[in-house]
Amino acid sequence: MKLRSRIWLATAALTAATVVWSLNEGMAADKAAIDPTGTWKVTTFNLQTNSKTGSEETLKLKLEGGKLSGTITHRSNSNGKEIIRESPIKETKFQGGEISFTVSHPPHVGAGPDVTKSYQGKISGEVIKGKLESEWSGATIARNWEAKRVKD
Repeated sequence: MKLRSRIWLATAALTAATVVWSLNEGMAADKAAIDPTGTWKVTTFNLQTNSKTGSEETLKLKLEGGKLSGTITHRSNSNGKEIIRESPIKETKFQGGEISFTVSHPPHVGAGPDVTKSYQGKISGEVIKGKLESEWSGATIARNWEAKRVKD
């Protein structure tokens, strides 16, 4: 009788361990399956008021061979003239749904040194949410940002 109990207990423990391992493997596969490739509409928000700031931007991402690349396009108006500026993303990182990159471009209005923006975020389904820091002439402005995948 004791032998049967031990065999049953060992079988139950092995079954439980297999179930836990399978669940962990499935979750890891889900994270590995996240692919940021595509077009995203980016909106930025004020940290304190959570109100929309600036104009919408278009982020195009491509994940190939484990490397992330892409561009971000910004539209603005200056003296009644629409300005469209596309900039490559740099210093890219993508792992387990976490994404970060930087973008540098001339100021939208006036002259001066380039503006550098550092994006950090997490992809959840068809949305990326995170923090953005813009640096220009020694001043840094922090914002929240959100990107929604554009369906093709």
